[in-house]
Amino acid sequence: MQPALIFRKFGLAHRRPGSEEVLLLDVDLEVPTHGFYLFIGASGGGKSSLLRVLAGLVETREPPPRLSGELLAWGESLVGDHPESLREKVAAILQDEGLLDELSPRENVELALRAADRSQLLAPALLAQAGLNDPPERTAQLSGGMRKRLAVARALASSPQLLLCDEPTAGLDAEAARTIATLLREAHDQDEGRTTIVITHDLAAFAGLTNGVLVIDRSARMLRLEPPDYVPTTADAKRPAMDAVSSEPAAMHWLRRTLLQVAAIGETGLESVRRLPPFELGQVVRTTLRFALEPALFVALAGGVIGGLATFFALRNNPIHGGFESALLTGTGKVATAVLVPLLSGFFFTARIVAGAAARLGTMKRTNQIAALQMMGVRPADYLLTPLVWAMVIAMPLVTLGGVMAAALAACFAANAVSGITTIGWATAYFATVDARDILVILAKSTLSGYLVAITCYHLGTGPKRSGAEVGEAVNSAIVIGMALVLTVHALMTFVIYA
Repeated sequence: MQPALIFRKFGLAHRRPGSEEVLLLDVDLEVPTHGFYLFIGASGGGKSSLLRVLAGLVETREPPPRLSGELLAWGESLVGDHPESLREKVAAILQDEGLLDELSPRENVELALRAADRSQLLAPALLAQAGLNDPPERTAQLSGGMRKRLAVARALASSPQLLLCDEPTAGLDAEAARTIATLLREAHDQDEGRTTIVITHDLAAFAGLTNGVLVIDRSARMLRLEPPDYVPTTADAKRPAMDAVSSEPAAMHWLRRTLLQVAAIGETGLESVRRLPPFELGQVVRTTLRFALEPALFVALAGGVIGGLATFFALRNNPIHGGFESALLTGTGKVATAVLVPLLSGFFFTARIVAGAAARLGTMKRTNQIAALQMMGVRPADYLLTPLVWAMVIAMPLVTLGGVMAAALAACFAANAVSGITTIGWATAYFATVDARDILVILAKSTLSGYLVAITCYHLGTGPKRSGAEVGEAVNSAIVIGMALVLTVHALMTFVIYA
């Protein structure tokens, strides 16, 4: 029978500015199919890095690990781009689980089943198999052990040939850890073609359940397969001496990283067009409604204040003392309707919506929810970018028009209060030079602004996140860049069309 994994002179190293951290070197190993293996070694030895290579979860916006030699999974090379044909064969349970808290436990499993082109009616059976016969309605209500169980149920939805688990018992007490370990073994035994690899430091939880132990020997930078009763030694955790290794200069490392980030911007823009037809229609509808309703009152109040104050001070500070009021209203109406209120509505919309969207995306990236989508076979662009783009390009024009209408109503009240102008008299003057072209221009400016803000928010939110501080930086950048884009679009289009 063909081995599940084959290592031939395989090497793994992390690229650092001016140096390389070699984790594995010249590994020759075959991992038999249908084994249940523990994967152990000292922290920082390369276990999670190798798991991400196997799962195809290498970060594309940073210089990837340097791989050498051969690494084959069922005969397909993993040195280079991860083969699409392996997406359906490999599933991973990540340490943070990557559960989608916005979905119920059942919906988490149903999403994975749908991505695997399997019946969603299997969800209750998978949940029951994982010991979740009657889970809470909301995923956020699950306990730590229940979250692990749900992660197992969701991973099994694709019936993977290779199941990778990163610390599945972390944070659990001994009894709960043993339960999860037994669950993984039982799920493994139900599929004769499955190979399971579990990264763990909790050997006691898996006692008597394994077929072997994969050990990273840190001192020798080697990976070897030991018998099930293997007991780790201090040598396995010994740090190797730092050998001189060939590496790219720091300037070249910086240039490589910069080029990857620039390429990622282009890829985000391309994905926003290529994946524009909604795949997750329900997600698009929910996001659009939320983006239209949440800022509507805020933008309407802001528009009302702007329209009312502009009209009030234009009439109150009229140097002619009551003369040419109609002309003042005409000028105020044109500027407020076509330029000022749409611009500020775009600012207020961006400030209200982008912060939340960027924070959500950044949190999803940091807690491996986006990685979990990839492992399920769900394109993050379909589930996150496309709904964001549709919501922005629909909601921003609607909210902007709401702001313009609120500004006009407030201007009417101000004109009546200051000069006693009737509603008909005010409307005749205020909208004297406002026509259908102005409405089309407003829609064009807000639609283009919404599109650019959406892809900016997605790009910044889904970038590498190693800490909460990086999530916060992404939120701040998304707000600042988003508002700058709104200003640029409105300024350029206003100048080109009206100058």
